[in-house]
Amino acid sequence: MRDHRPQTPASLLDNKGLNNIQQRAIALSKLNAAVRQHLNCAQHCRVSNYRQGTLIIETSSASWSMRLNYERNSLMMTLREKLLPQLSNIEVKVNPELAAIQRAKEDKIPDIIQKPISEIAEQYLLAIAVNAPEKVKRRLERLAQIARDKRHNKGSV
Repeated sequence: MRDHRPQTPASLLDNKGLNNIQQRAIALSKLNAAVRQHLNCAQHCRVSNYRQGTLIIETSSASWSMRLNYERNSLMMTLREKLLPQLSNIEVKVNPELAAIQRAKEDKIPDIIQKPISEIAEQYLLAIAVNAPEKVKRRLERLAQIARDKRHNKGSV
């Protein structure tokens, strides 16, 4: 009979089920890294699951699926030698969402665009640091020093 009483978050995190899920996720991540190391199309595929001797790999398109099918035997031999001696089959499935994720990563604009600190801005930082509390003063002076170093390094290159 199940216990439906409320539980604390600590008891949920100590649960064997979550521990098993975490261990499985770590194992699949390691397996994914091994498969990516062997394949040339690593950015277009990922390990989806491993169960009952069958490795399931997702690809972003049918063309990559075809390419993986050509490399299936060599991948299977490599994985049997290094990681999975009980591997009996590799299934390749197409998941178009992988292509969308890849495009999203390529199209993403960086969150922070670092612009160089001008000489005038450096002087302002030093002027503000004069009357600032000690902790703030050190940080402002450090920023001004970084700006100065970057300008001098850029000029010497």
